[in-house]
Amino acid sequence: MSEISIFYADDDEDDLMFFNDAVESVSSNSNLLVQLHIHKNGENLVTNIKENKPENGVVFLDLNMPKKSGFEILEEIRKEPAIKHFPVVIYSTSSDKSDIELSLNLGANFYAIKPYNFNDLMKMIQSVIKINWNNHKVDIENFLLIK
Repeated sequence: MSEISIFYADDDEDDLMFFNDAVESVSSNSNLLVQLHIHKNGENLVTNIKENKPENGVVFLDLNMPKKSGFEILEEIRKEPAIKHFPVVIYSTSSDKSDIELSLNLGANFYAIKPYNFNDLMKMIQSVIKINWNNHKVDIENFLLIK
């Protein structure tokens, strides 16, 4: 069985539970073991990724969090040599074009607008964890996951 680590930073308890339930559902319905690492803010996220050193993993970042925004955490990840190539999905309620463009310019791999439907969230997570990141090229045409 293959394994993937998902590192998720969000300060909203409901969003954390919703995402956790979707990950559990995806994991139980696939031949993939999904390890979810939840952070209520981005303070320890970068350290946690460096300590775990997963061979296969992805980060989901909310934009609006206390202490550090998702943009700041994304910049931190991209500046850290050991993890700068780690895939990052900005996962936000914002559909503001400037947030999407800034995420792309700062080096995010995808931008996903938080779905309100559980099945849509599961589909989005499934599509992200199936990506071969070694072959994935980021461009504006495929950057927005959920519209």
